[in-house]
Amino acid sequence: YDLSGSGWLEESMLMKEKYDVAVYGLWYGNNYGSIITYYALTRVLEDMHLSYAMIRNPLGREIDIDSLERSHPLRFARDHYKITPLLPLSRLSELNENFSAFLLGSDQMWNYHLSRPYGQSYFFDFVSDNKRKIAYATSFGRNKYIGPDDEKEKIFRNLRRFNAISVRDDFSERICRDDFSITVEKMIDPVFLCAVEKYDELINGVSDFKIEEEYIFAYILDPDAKLGTSIQGIAEQTQKRVIVVFNQSGDKENFKERLHISSDLVSYEQNPTVNEWLYLFKHSKYVITDSFHGTCFSIIFHKPFIVLKNLKRGGERFPNLLGEFNLIDRMIEQPEDFPKKFFENGFELIVDYKQVDKVINEKKKEAVMWLETNLKGDRGVSVKEEVINSPLQVDKKVEKLYQSPEFVKVRILVTLLRDYGIRHIVLSPGGRDVPIVRMFEYNEKYFKLYFVTDERSAAYFGLGLATQLRKPVACVCTSGTAASNYLPAVTEAYFTKIPLIVITADRLDVYHNQGEDQTIPQKNIYAGVIKKEITIPEGLNGIVEYQTRRDVSECILEATHNECGPVHINIAIENITVGKDVPHNYWELLPKIQPHILRVGLNDKKSQLMKWCKSLKVAKRILVVYGQNAPQTVEQLENINSFVSKYNCVIVTDPISNLHCDYSIMPHNMLLSISNERFNKELSPEIIITVGGKRLMNDPLTFKVRNGAKSIRHWSVTPDGTVKDFYFRLTSVLEMSQDTFFKLFSEMAGDSQNNGNYYRKWTEVNEEFTSPVIEKFNSHYIQSMFLPAIPHNSMLHLGVGLSFYDCRKFNIDKSIEVYCNMGTNGIDGCTSTFMGQCAVLEEKLCFLLVGDLSFFYDMNSIWNKKLNGRMRILMVNNNGTGLLRNHKLKGISSVHNTVAKGWVESTGFEYIDAKSKEDFDSKLRYFVDSTIDKPLFFEVFCE
Repeated sequence: YDLSGSGWLEESMLMKEKYDVAVYGLWYGNNYGSIITYYALTRVLEDMHLSYAMIRNPLGREIDIDSLERSHPLRFARDHYKITPLLPLSRLSELNENFSAFLLGSDQMWNYHLSRPYGQSYFFDFVSDNKRKIAYATSFGRNKYIGPDDEKEKIFRNLRRFNAISVRDDFSERICRDDFSITVEKMIDPVFLCAVEKYDELINGVSDFKIEEEYIFAYILDPDAKLGTSIQGIAEQTQKRVIVVFNQSGDKENFKERLHISSDLVSYEQNPTVNEWLYLFKHSKYVITDSFHGTCFSIIFHKPFIVLKNLKRGGERFPNLLGEFNLIDRMIEQPEDFPKKFFENGFELIVDYKQVDKVINEKKKEAVMWLETNLKGDRGVSVKEEVINSPLQVDKKVEKLYQSPEFVKVRILVTLLRDYGIRHIVLSPGGRDVPIVRMFEYNEKYFKLYFVTDERSAAYFGLGLATQLRKPVACVCTSGTAASNYLPAVTEAYFTKIPLIVITADRLDVYHNQGEDQTIPQKNIYAGVIKKEITIPEGLNGIVEYQTRRDVSECILEATHNECGPVHINIAIENITVGKDVPHNYWELLPKIQPHILRVGLNDKKSQLMKWCKSLKVAKRILVVYGQNAPQTVEQLENINSFVSKYNCVIVTDPISNLHCDYSIMPHNMLLSISNERFNKELSPEIIITVGGKRLMNDPLTFKVRNGAKSIRHWSVTPDGTVKDFYFRLTSVLEMSQDTFFKLFSEMAGDSQNNGNYYRKWTEVNEEFTSPVIEKFNSHYIQSMFLPAIPHNSMLHLGVGLSFYDCRKFNIDKSIEVYCNMGTNGIDGCTSTFMGQCAVLEEKLCFLLVGDLSFFYDMNSIWNKKLNGRMRILMVNNNGTGLLRNHKLKGISSVHNTVAKGWVESTGFEYIDAKSKEDFDSKLRYFVDSTIDKPLFFEVFCE
């Protein structure tokens, strides 16, 4: 059939036509909810201008076509879809020739009892690796995984092949996380994505189905006598007609018997069409249902309704759905509760659908953006790191293999080459590189392998490939002079700017310079003619795996960064026979590694940059970490405010950020106080964006993020495009200045708006923690009194040590510019830097807060310098280092009895001192007095 552009496709036609998306799911299910779910999902695809066809039920029969007039799903499908020919499970892979992406639809696709007859096809085992695989709002249907372990292992592997996964309920999200160790998104059911006008069009197409009288609609999936008694009671008490419709499948007469209703007020619509089913919702006065999608359409058509939590069909789904819309009070647990709930508010129950629609519209916008981004983008499923190497069922040999440092790091290396699109690999024979070569050969489906014996020729061969392909090519060799033989080709690649990735196997450090066979210094062997060289760290633990991923990613990226050129990856191999007796399938590469570092910049196409913009648009929690910066110009501040107004973000600052804008917050006291558990639950971002310089040392946010969710994505905005993975969560490097970033992404955001929810949450938690009140006379008390007393529009320089460490706890006026030597946190030079700033600041009062050790390190900072009346230095003298005194070591504490008085007076400062709280409070007023026109040095002695 091919009626009006829809209908069945001949097999020969399918072989010729190409489509953007193949939709796989229960559109052919004999169930109204399944039918309308896929109708809604395909309307979204049409709105995105994506061509699609529906994958026909692989367990169906050709004779099904003859049942069109009797089968609602097929009849409805004939009118609305293009549908593939019938292909059995064994032939589904042929569809890869006709589709660019495969979309798994909603409903309980991953309920084991439902998916079992379909093998792993609902997990896209038949879809090629180079095709996009997306699951939208799919569900496991139950609150725990119910399948056997052998199927669980297959699912474990297949889910990692998806490019993006979303589920529609909390328990499915939890199952993905806890049972399959992947991080997924939660999205609203597809029926809410479709415009109501589309449903109205279907309803208006019903010409001979009209009900004039007022009626209550009862859509029932699982009838029983208790439910029948309740329906009859409502009908008789209201004296209103109740129209009952059963699920599509099953014996309708048997259903009626199970309800056991005798009242003439209750009637049955036998086998209504999908259009008529929608009509019954649209024009009803009230809805009674035990159906998930019956609940959905009660909400969509703004009906007063009651829903029975149907335990037979995944009872957990109902509170999950209703909780989203604050409608949980519409649910009952027992069928006999229908009349009580119906009459408790009277028949004319009013639901606040204005608020419900607001939630739906927000979730719909998010979902449509997610679908479009992932159907066209390049994201991968996020996998929990701690289990990324752990199969569910392994024997001792495999377990030993998976614990081998050589295997783990070689696997990461080769997986990353695949993920970054390095397809052409030149291999040379040897002993030390056996595990590397084995990993490539056992995963040959991802690569084009070339075998060249002589390393000198092999490297030049790779150079020729890269020259012709205009893509990076990797060359692999053993240790010793084999690596030396690469040098001529590496030199040529460097000066002709050819992206060659040189991978050399090496011996462990312990063997170097000890007369060990085939062992030469290979670190920096290509120094002077290489863009970047790394040696993968030895041993195996979480930090080593992390560094391997980070360094290898940076090296691969550098081969094509700005100008192309060669890079070198050196890896020590101890056991060259590792895993040689283990079956090939256990050598399979990892799923797409997360974090998978990408780099984008102004040289990339606008469409590339839009991928990042779209990610920001759909994100609910974006944390911008604004590091050390000079005060902003008017234009810079306008761009920042414009950016934060368009994305759901919060800007976190500290005193040296010198930024105060919309949605900014300085949360040091709060972050220092709350637990990591609370941070993860209430404040953790989806995306963290770093701009500017460093933060003040030991920033509590650092440890909250490092110990937080593995799913956090870190975007580093940096003009030179370098890889700096401060939080151990780096996924993107945005090679541009912060000014360009804020301006460009603000412009690309269009009419997107910050809903303020994330900022309100940060503000709410932050307000629980105020600046501490210090009673004891010590350095904390001095800061608590001095910092708030600094006059408006002054400049403040913070010395290294307790001076900058504790300043974040106390209020500093927004008009004050704050600086600190945070590049290296070195204790020397603070005062000299301050004096340099004072030399050019002619209008501002200039304050330095410095500790005794910092000052005495840099005593000649005030010697032989021109002084002026704007200079103010407050030195906290506690006779040694305050920051490290808790170690109780003489060599660390640097205890002394030095006083600054004689020296500073000899250089021209007016010297004042204080040794008690009262003395300090009194003299502080003089020290900060802007009418005093002389350089002041205030030495405060305390514990």
